Amino acid sequence: MLTEWYDRARELLPNLIVIAVILFLTIMAARRAQGFVYRLAERTQSPPEITDLLGRFARFGIVAFGALIVLDRLNLSGAVLSFVAGLGIAGIIIGFALQDIVKQFAAGMLLLMLRPFRVGDDVKIGEFEGRVVQVQLRATVLKTAGGDEVQIPNADVYSTAIVNTSRYDLRRHALGLALPPGAELGRARAALLGALGGVPGVAGNPAPEIVATGIADKAAQLEVRFWVDERAGSADTVITGVVAALHAVLVQIDTEAKK
Repeated sequence: MLTEWYDRARELLPNLIVIAVILFLTIMAARRAQGFVYRLAERTQSPPEITDLLGRFARFGIVAFGALIVLDRLNLSGAVLSFVAGLGIAGIIIGFALQDIVKQFAAGMLLLMLRPFRVGDDVKIGEFEGRVVQVQLRATVLKTAGGDEVQIPNADVYSTAIVNTSRYDLRRHALGLALPPGAELGRARAALLGALGGVPGVAGNPAPEIVATGIADKAAQLEVRFWVDERAGSADTVITGVVAALHAVLVQIDTEAKK
């Protein structure tokens, strides 16, 4: 009996060594894969919950693959096929039951990979406008200028036109105004442009523009166009300064026109 067990152990020993090596390599590969996912997520600024979930998926996938190889080495091919078939059937059932969650998750992953915006960017998504606070598993969270929280399903975000107002440093703003009747257009434009150049925060390149857009009640209608570096300062502060400077020039022009 002992001899028979000894002979059987000798026959199984090489296979057991191979299995032990496979298990060791599987565990090491699973840990490295999870660490790689975490490092990649840090570069892409992914939300912590998505990073953790992806890390677990990577680790589980490699462990499952290693387990299938071990079963095959043990000549349990039938069990392997049954296991794979069971996974497929379970996946189909779960997919139908959680198809909406899966759709939102997949859309969220695509948004994180394509990166049409980052956390902290100001965006317009459909009818909503605000700052991106978080990209969750199900929804993208915005904080509006009024302090409200808006949660937009990721699938809707992915299929909707996105306006990212934080992508570039410079943004153009436009203000409409009317010259006092009797004011000379050329001199008025020159004075208004000079006033624009003296407002802190108004970019010199591209240069400000003043374009005549029409006439109403014998008064020229103008559109003032200027660029603001919104990362260097508040756009609202710059616009307020522009309005004050233009108003002072218009008052002076009106006074001169009435003389």
